[in-house]
Amino acid sequence: MKGIIEILLERNQTSPNNKLFHFVDYSTEEKTVTEVTAGMVFENAKAIAAELQEKGAKKGDRVVIFSMQDAGTLYAVYGAMMAGTIFTVIPPPIDEGKIERFVSVVASCKPKFVISNYALEQQGTSAQQSTQQTSNIRSQLSFNKQRYLKKQLLRQAFFQAIRLKRIYTDRITPTTREFPLHQAGPDEVIYLQYTSGSTSEPKGVMVTLKNLMIHMAQVQEIYDYSTGSTLAMWVPFFHNLGLLFGVFLPIMALEGKVYFLQTLQFLQKPTLWLRLLSEYRVKLTLGPNTAYALYPNILTPQAAASFDLSHTSYFLNGSEFIDPVTLRAFAELFGIQAETFACGYGMAENVCLVTAAIDHYKTLWVEEEPLRKNRFVPCESGQGKELVSLGEPLKGITMMAVDPATGKPCEEGQVGEMYIRGDTVSQGYWGKVKDNENFKVQVEGHDGYFFKTGDMGILYQGDFYMTDRIKEILVINGHNVYPGDIKAALRKNIPALSADSAVFFTVEAKHREAVVACIEMNGSHLDPAALAVQVNRIAARMFEFSFYDVVFVKKDSLPRTDNRKVRTHKVKELYLQGMLNRGSQKSLTERVGEQLLPGMSVQGTDMLQVLFSSRSHDSARGRDAARSRDAAGSRDSASASALARENSALSQIAPDGIHEKVKAVFNELLEREDYDPNAGFLELGGDSLRLVECVCRLEETFHIKLDVNQISLNTSVNGITELIENYVLEGNGNVIKIDLHKECTLDPSIAPQAPYEHSLSGCKHLFLTGSTGFLGAFLIRSLIEQHARKGFRITCHVRAQNKETGKERIINNMKHYRCWRDEYAHYIQVVTGSLDQPMMGIKEDVYQELSRQVDAVYHNGALLNFLFPYTFMKETNVDGTRECLRFACTGKAKYFHYISSYSVYDTPSHLGKKVFEADPLTMGEGFSLGYSETKWVSEKLVQIARERGLKACIYRPGDITGDTVNGIWEMKDLLSRLIVGCIHLQKSPKIKTRLHIVPVDYVSDAIARISMQDDACGLAFNILGPESVDVKTMVKAIRRMGYKNRIVPYENWRNELMQTHIRENPLRVLASLFPKESTEDGQSTDSLITRFGPLQPRYDMTNTHRFLKNTRIPKLLHKKRLVSVYLKYFKEQEYF
Repeated sequence: MKGIIEILLERNQTSPNNKLFHFVDYSTEEKTVTEVTAGMVFENAKAIAAELQEKGAKKGDRVVIFSMQDAGTLYAVYGAMMAGTIFTVIPPPIDEGKIERFVSVVASCKPKFVISNYALEQQGTSAQQSTQQTSNIRSQLSFNKQRYLKKQLLRQAFFQAIRLKRIYTDRITPTTREFPLHQAGPDEVIYLQYTSGSTSEPKGVMVTLKNLMIHMAQVQEIYDYSTGSTLAMWVPFFHNLGLLFGVFLPIMALEGKVYFLQTLQFLQKPTLWLRLLSEYRVKLTLGPNTAYALYPNILTPQAAASFDLSHTSYFLNGSEFIDPVTLRAFAELFGIQAETFACGYGMAENVCLVTAAIDHYKTLWVEEEPLRKNRFVPCESGQGKELVSLGEPLKGITMMAVDPATGKPCEEGQVGEMYIRGDTVSQGYWGKVKDNENFKVQVEGHDGYFFKTGDMGILYQGDFYMTDRIKEILVINGHNVYPGDIKAALRKNIPALSADSAVFFTVEAKHREAVVACIEMNGSHLDPAALAVQVNRIAARMFEFSFYDVVFVKKDSLPRTDNRKVRTHKVKELYLQGMLNRGSQKSLTERVGEQLLPGMSVQGTDMLQVLFSSRSHDSARGRDAARSRDAAGSRDSASASALARENSALSQIAPDGIHEKVKAVFNELLEREDYDPNAGFLELGGDSLRLVECVCRLEETFHIKLDVNQISLNTSVNGITELIENYVLEGNGNVIKIDLHKECTLDPSIAPQAPYEHSLSGCKHLFLTGSTGFLGAFLIRSLIEQHARKGFRITCHVRAQNKETGKERIINNMKHYRCWRDEYAHYIQVVTGSLDQPMMGIKEDVYQELSRQVDAVYHNGALLNFLFPYTFMKETNVDGTRECLRFACTGKAKYFHYISSYSVYDTPSHLGKKVFEADPLTMGEGFSLGYSETKWVSEKLVQIARERGLKACIYRPGDITGDTVNGIWEMKDLLSRLIVGCIHLQKSPKIKTRLHIVPVDYVSDAIARISMQDDACGLAFNILGPESVDVKTMVKAIRRMGYKNRIVPYENWRNELMQTHIRENPLRVLASLFPKESTEDGQSTDSLITRFGPLQPRYDMTNTHRFLKNTRIPKLLHKKRLVSVYLKYFKEQEYF
């Protein structure tokens, strides 16, 4: 039999320059590709073999290879075989679970050598230290505790590793010494494949040369990998799929090529896998079901269309239960045929694959009730449970279903435990492992030995359908987790629990396999909720998953056999019956407060007595929280105002909405709403791949790039919120740029459906958004003061539970700004809703009625934020404008008044120039703020609607400041924070920036006046003051108030600002807007300081002046010492 080393030798002699392996790195802006030839593999492997021999390696010595996902790992595998040693590939011990695995593997196979990569080890250490330095103080105590536990494990690992001789693949040098390369015999063990599982009893599958070579021939036959096909993968080398397809098959194939994506890069950005497939037109790829499930949840059809997967012939899918819903969603998303899915079943005990479905993807519907009794009864589509065919057994493998109770072959239509036999089945596990007896099982009527897999299923019409598992191993995201290890971890960390009296099993939850823990508990003094959190915390830390449900039952209530062994399958059956009794896939433990489960008797006497369930507990808390929120909503406004005042400090310094949006992502992925915001994602029921999906959702939500490594430090809602806040506040968000021109689309149906029957000046029924904002309050006053007459009214769109609380919000808001008069109430009516919802969140019947009554829409509502990217504000600012335009065109044709911003001119094409009100605003690139981008896109939408016949006006105020009478000004914008921040510092920056102060009452009066003049339709109005204020004027006003303040070099001022805390100085929250250098020379257009200084545009206000001529409104701009008025108000409010 020709061995793999002999084949490598041939490849080196016949085609040494053939580039077989390609390591693609997307970690930098420009991807890099490291190409490895057959000759490079041979020469470097030979060098490693030589070093092993020089260090005393003998035939049969074990070698641990750390899977670094680099070329060095390839060299190490082949080098170990050339030296005659037995290798095993495992992940490097970089976390607690992997450290324990390393310790257990070393104890199991007693290696003498370890092969690693020096540079990557150092890089990992420094990266870990850097990441630790960025961790926040709030998580320090928890971190220290984990570090202590890790230190203890590292000590164990050290004493194991200190005896091992170390070889670094990046420090070897080619050898010229000739020595005989070891050629293994057919029955010689060449490597151990540890089954990614038990640390208490590790199982290293012994793979012989014969096992490997025959299996590769089987795989070659079905996948035809030898004819120049390309393979792309991210599956790690320590996985049997990664080792077979990534390391061995490329050497075996004649012209095959493989492209590797770092596993960590895939986890950080799953779309890189798609990019790899698309760029290299890959024919074959592979991954577990959970990987395919990611994409329908994180990609839109438009985003998916950018990846061409049409050339991929096979998408291998295995390692865990395969969900047909997932595959259909993936196929539909990318426009591929279902036949491209090559579903299979495999295990390390058979090298890799046992069955494979090639070119005949199919599913079968079977009746569920018979299936629970191990009967396989096909039924009509949609009537039972849908199973995916895992294909036929590979050539040379005998497979049969055996009745677990009798040990005899199953009858036709009977589901049984699958037994396999063939030359690829291993001879057993390394060492004296109890489960080795499973390799020597005999079946009545059949010669020879079989291996009993522990998996339930049936061969139906030649295809294998897997239905369940009877072995205790839990397969999570393609990795084995052993219940014994979980029990040992619980015993060690939670002594109060009777961990031995615990069972773990999988259930289906939202097309995923989820794990349930059912644990007996004795002791009323124990807090089950706290214990459940501990259980999940340990599972997350040690095994990288958490339980879907943690159920505590009364002591001795679990069903048992005569020898007192817990009947896991019976417990699962009872649990599922509890679900089915409710008529849906909900846990039986949703019955909060129930002590017994009626009707669930065991052997006529036992009763499963549920004391607590984490899912039912959270459901109850969620309902209680909802009731509390409802109760809170009915409190009087004084209480609500008091609560708002209590939280005002926080709202002043924290970016709004981040916590809520992070929690919304958690809620959807975890299917829960009420939980501890300090609990990690894995502790709450997530797993590692769903954490990846969580990161992708967060990146999509906030439109920033997130580092999975940093998120993994604290995966709680609060932890991730703080990380994102830091990104946003410090300007480190790696904001993803988008093409704004592609955002300028408007549904063709948004166009006036009827002719205009009234004039602009004749509008009596107005519709106003943003009515509880700063400008909104003054707009209501100005519109009423200027245009109130018989029949006049303003319908104010407001977020509130009902009309009454909505009107109360409006009145309190106007009272706060001292612009309320009781007679205004007669003209105000309220409609509740939200701009980020279809139809603005208005009930359909109310919406239709208003659409027939309203004469004009004043769209003033928007989310104002200087830090958030475009996408974060898009729903409210852009989509909200679309919905307002839709409303304006529904029913009666309405006039449309859009309150935009002068920041629409903030592009390089306008800098340093005079900008005109009639400017078409064609350039949508180069904005410095996401807020400006939303205003630019919204204006373009209004222009599109105007071209379709909508009569509209656009108003572009400057930076809106306090009113001219009282100086009332909320500290929510850059100008107010700059003034107050400089007072706190007692210093102001020496910059040429000029501040456009435009009082709010001037803006509202101007809009109210212009909007009722018939010839205003179709025009835009720049609403700014004739004068701007520079830093010197601001400093003089500050000094007149008696405060010390001096102008200092910009760099000094910025450095001092950066040293303050956001709770001390209100400007610190916007510090990221100030660059390290002021660039006052005007050379850079990226600096906000430059844009509002030397390069600030000169604004045309011809239209505004013409329409306000002969009114008293412009006089509001000429009030003396307006800055002093504002400072007086700020002092009253104790802002400094």
